[in-house]
This record gives sequence, structure tokens and C-alpha cells, in this order.
Amino acid sequence: MKLLHRTRRPFWIYAAVVMVLSVPTYYLVLERQWLADIDEDLVVQKKKLEHGLNEGHLTDVELDSAIARLNALDVGFQLAEGERSLPDHFSTVERDDAFHGHAEPFRTYTSTIHVNGRPYMIAVSRVIEETEELITGIAIIACITLLLLFGGVLLLDRVTAQRIWAPFHDMLSRLKHFQVDDVEPFRAASTGVSEFDELEVELEHLTARNMAMYTEQRRFTENAAHELRTPIALLQGKLERLFQSKDLTQEQATLLEEAGNVLGRMHRSHEGLLLLARLENGAAPRIGISDPNAIVSNVLTQWDDRIRELHLTLVVDGVANATWRMEPAMAEILLGNLVSNAIRHNRAGGRITIGISPTACTVSNTGDAAPLDPTQLFKRFAGSGKGLGLGLAIAQRVCERQGWSLTYAYEAPLHVFRVALPN
Repeated sequence: MKLLHRTRRPFWIYAAVVMVLSVPTYYLVLERQWLADIDEDLVVQKKKLEHGLNEGHLTDVELDSAIARLNALDVGFQLAEGERSLPDHFSTVERDDAFHGHAEPFRTYTSTIHVNGRPYMIAVSRVIEETEELITGIAIIACITLLLLFGGVLLLDRVTAQRIWAPFHDMLSRLKHFQVDDVEPFRAASTGVSEFDELEVELEHLTARNMAMYTEQRRFTENAAHELRTPIALLQGKLERLFQSKDLTQEQATLLEEAGNVLGRMHRSHEGLLLLARLENGAAPRIGISDPNAIVSNVLTQWDDRIRELHLTLVVDGVANATWRMEPAMAEILLGNLVSNAIRHNRAGGRITIGISPTACTVSNTGDAAPLDPTQLFKRFAGSGKGLGLGLAIAQRVCERQGWSLTYAYEAPLHVFRVALPN
């Protein structure tokens, strides 16, 4: 989840809960307040009627006649003579109304009045249809207002967030495209936001230090390549001259042969480590067109004696005219290491299968009847003793440099290495 969404989520959840609860609460409060006003008006109407009847000084016959007329008119008052006082009571009931033509809710106040010293039960009623419609209208308007407010705040928040975070996304984009071997360094840009400006400056300093370290590492690699290659070549020359000596004993010849093997191993290790350093430092070229079929054919020719010695069965399945977008020297290193690895770690009478296409390469070989450890397989000097343990490490670095993938799988009895190219 993005940081912006994480910071927004509690706010919008809280706002949504408040909006959902506020609308029914608003409606209920208005309805209760409105009913309280109606009840108060009904109490006033009762008091007015009681006061008017008492002020008229009517006789009992005139009072009964007036009450009968009020009840007959049905103007919201109903009186009936009672024997005792009743407690005040408010209720809402629906009943048919001739003027509306259908049942309507009425608010009714039931109480007791005293006229001429006699108790009368009185029921004062008022239709509340219009009040309900008014309350509903007010609640709808409040709901629409809240929705507009909620939507407006959401839109403003989105636009404001995009403007505020735009410098950060720009900085992130520039950082993603930054390479330690670029000519142009990462430059801090002014964003107008203090935190982002400080981050830009720190990133500029960090990338500058990385570029300086890369430059020193590359210089060290070049110096090591120059300083070590010459002594190794001189030692090899001295050993060859000693081999040509006439007075060598068998023991001396054996020692010289062992020294030559150690020196050869040292030379190969030196060249492999330098190649790994160049690959990891980004010094190897990426662009070019190579013919993997031709490269595999040349590698197999170089290893022909070893293949005959082990009596290996070769199966090469290559798509005609397949080409890779890769510098030929890097393709030779990649395929050479994979094929040589399949030959060195094979068994007598074993098999090697090589598949080549424009988007993949598969090298399979027989060998140990157990899967290898994939966590150690591509590490330098993690070989089985039949080599330096740098071949697969170099092959993986070449694939990483190209943006390809190199994977291993054991499909008994074959050890399968697959190189996947992007479409």
C-alpha cells in the first residue's frame, strides 16, 4: 500500500462513519424536536379551549351543547365527560381523513380539563403529514450537502496530494534511471518542500560518493589487470624455459609440471575474477547482435577431444537464423561457460543436450544422480573441484547485465540450465 493511501485511509474511514451516522441522527433529532414543538402547541390549544369554556360562564345545558358542536365539527378537539382526572398522554396514530382521502398520521394529546367544576376528557389532534415531509426534505438536503462536501474534499485532497508528491515521484524516476557509471551525476532539484529538498541533497551526496567509489574500484581493477598479468606471463615463460633444460631429473620435471598447473590455475582465476569485476562494475558492453548457433559450434569444436575422451552423446537443437541482441564477446562467455560446465561435470558415456531459440537457451547434461544446491551453485569458488567455480558465477553476471535470467533445475537424470531472454 502506498504511503499516501495509508495516511488517507483512517481519515476517510472516520469521515465516512461520521457521514453515515450523521444523516439518520440529523433526521431523528429534527423529528423529535418537531414533535416536541407540536406537543407544546397541542398543550397550548388545550389550555386555550379550557380557558375559553370557563370564561364563557355557560350553563350546563349550554356547555353540553357547545361540546356536542365541537365534537360534530371535528376540528381537532374531542371532549367527553369523565368521572376522574386522567394523566397527560401523547401518541401518534393513523386514521382515515376525509379531506386527504387516505389514512394520515395524527399526533394526539389526551388530557383532562375542568369546566364548571366538572372533569372532561379532551383529545387534541393535529395531522403531521406535512411535518414528516418537511423533516424528510431537510434530511435529504443535509445528506446531499454532506455528499458534496465529502466529494469536494476528496477531489481537493487528490489534486493537492498529486501536486505535493509530484517532486517525490520525479526524484524517484530520476533515481531509478541513475547508473553509477553515468557521465552525468545525480543533481538535486528544488521542490519547494523542505523535506523533499533535504532528501534531494542527501541523495546527491550519496550518489556522488557511490560514483567516486565506483571510479576507484574500476581504477583498481584496471591496475590489478595490468600489474598481475605481466608477472604471471613472466613466470609462465620461466617455467617453459626450465622445461627445456637438458639436465632435468624426473622429480624436477614433476615439480615443474605441478608448478605449471598451479600457475595456469592462477592465470585462469585471475582472468575470471577480472571479468567478474568488469561485469559487476558495468564495464561490459550490452549492445550487439550475436549468432548463438555459431558460438556453440565453435565451443564444441574446442572441446572435441574431451567429448571424444568421455564418449559423450551430443544433441544440438538450434533454431535456424536465431540471433540474440547481445555483444558477441559476452555471448561467447555465456555459452562457453555453460557448455564447458556441462562437459567438465559430465560422466563417461553421458549425454549433453543444447537447445537454442531467439528467446531461450537450454543446456542439459548428465552427471551426479542428485540435484545441486541452487543457493550455492552460482556463487564464485563454489565448484565441485573440477574447475575454479567461476564459470556459472560469470554466466549469471552476464545474464544479469543483459536483464536475462539464468535458472537451474534437476530433471533426472539431467541437470538443466535455462537462459530466458525477454521477448
